[in-house]
Amino acid sequence: PIYTRFGKRIRKLRQERGWTQTYLSVHTGLGRPFISNIERGQKEPCLRSLEILALGFEMSLSQLMRGI
Repeated sequence: PIYTRFGKRIRKLRQERGWTQTYLSVHTGLGRPFISNIERGQKEPCLRSLEILALGFEMSLSQLMRGI
């Protein structure tokens, strides 16, 4: 499913930057459990959360979704 592929993408981007889930949480204002659930494919993020994650990674929404 797309939310599983998206979770893998978020984990990869986070790890490439050397960030912990806690750092990403503080950096974006999203809860650490929420980020964990996204990365494990157990949560489907809403559009606002997608936008927040894209801004957190300093990329556009289309760049965030690339390859999914």
